[in-house]
Amino acid sequence: MKRVLITGGDGMLGSAFAKMATRFSDLEVKALGRNELDVCDSGALAHFKNWIKDGWIVHCAARVDVEGCAREPEAARAVIVEGTRNVARLAADSGGRLFYPQSFLIYDGARNPIPEDEMPRPLSFYGELKYEAERLVEEIVDDPLIVRMAGFFGGEERDKNFVGRIIPVMKAAMDRGETQFDVGDRVWQPTWTNDLATNSLELMAAGVRGHYQMACHGQASFAQIAREIVVALGWSDYFTINSVDASKVSQSELGRRPDVAILSCQRLTDERRNVQKPWIPALHAYLQAPFFDQFRREKSS
Repeated sequence: MKRVLITGGDGMLGSAFAKMATRFSDLEVKALGRNELDVCDSGALAHFKNWIKDGWIVHCAARVDVEGCAREPEAARAVIVEGTRNVARLAADSGGRLFYPQSFLIYDGARNPIPEDEMPRPLSFYGELKYEAERLVEEIVDDPLIVRMAGFFGGEERDKNFVGRIIPVMKAAMDRGETQFDVGDRVWQPTWTNDLATNSLELMAAGVRGHYQMACHGQASFAQIAREIVVALGWSDYFTINSVDASKVSQSELGRRPDVAILSCQRLTDERRNVQKPWIPALHAYLQAPFFDQFRREKSS
């Protein structure tokens, strides 16, 4: 049985890895949150040196809040860069393989679709830290598996990205009697964490190495995503989404993001390992979770 240690196991992506790993009968998994395993503590990580030998470390522990990283740069660096350094050293010292989920925000979006060999040019401090951490992984670990992932949703109450943030904001506006809501037209690839985790675990099972890109099938503006949320939660009779220029939203952001960022996912496709789903059915399936019942409305008669 192959052992898998998941850092950040209680977060958006880590919890998805823990959940989807149960579908693989040959895995023994430890999914540990920050309170159980602080990646900034190299001594705590060292306790797993023998346990993870010949297994996998899935390093999901990170600061994912772009704005928060800009406001608290030292705290962000401690987790994203130094924490990753510690985890990479654990992989190197133990003989375990390292899976590193990378953010698409290492790219500037100047070319779309973004080719696999595109040189990362982060626009934000968060992206700079993530790219620095990736280079550390490549420097310390002989055979890492690095997957550059599109923007994702998942984790229900853990969801700190666009879908998780916008739902309570839109619901509050609707409860105040508002019928119109403006959302930017930034275009990304909204991808479910469950699909990212499943596809990644299959790559790990195949023993591959190097870099991949991974994203849902299709692309969408944030306004389109918001409209699908309105449909899925039964708000169509009460609420209309208006698409506005992304620049109106980005003016208030501390960390810049690309207005368009579409990963090509060429290697995944060429190797016939792409098991991602179209984003609309994936989003609707995600929003069927009982957690979202508190936001749901019955259609008016």
